Amino acid sequence: MSTRSSIAVQQGNIVKTVYCHFDGYPDHVGRMLLNHYNNQEGADSIVNLGDLSSLSQSVEKPEGHSYATPVEGYSIFYGRDRGEKNVAALVVPDYATALKRNRQEYNYFWDGTQWTVDGKPLTMELIETDE
Repeated sequence: MSTRSSIAVQQGNIVKTVYCHFDGYPDHVGRMLLNHYNNQEGADSIVNLGDLSSLSQSVEKPEGHSYATPVEGYSIFYGRDRGEKNVAALVVPDYATALKRNRQEYNYFWDGTQWTVDGKPLTMELIETDE
């Protein structure tokens, strides 16, 4: 069974949001966001690649990495790694619209300065409390 999440990122006057299929709970996706994507460049790197199966420490693609042959520590994206179509980020005017269009079990948002999950600041304390 999967724990689905959405990851939304403010980019200027728009918000891009993507779907993440596996391990969306704060102890995994939340921890990845805080530890590896905790700035605008990192947040953008996720949503710019579209919907994903799983988020890991890196969004880069090492040689041989695919859905069928994943390399540990690297995220798996539907388009790039699985060859699926129509998986680009949804572009909307604001986070409220993103939630209406892509609400999941956990909803992460980068507002340009920090991550939140379901409206609460994403912190290590919140992650450890959620375990």
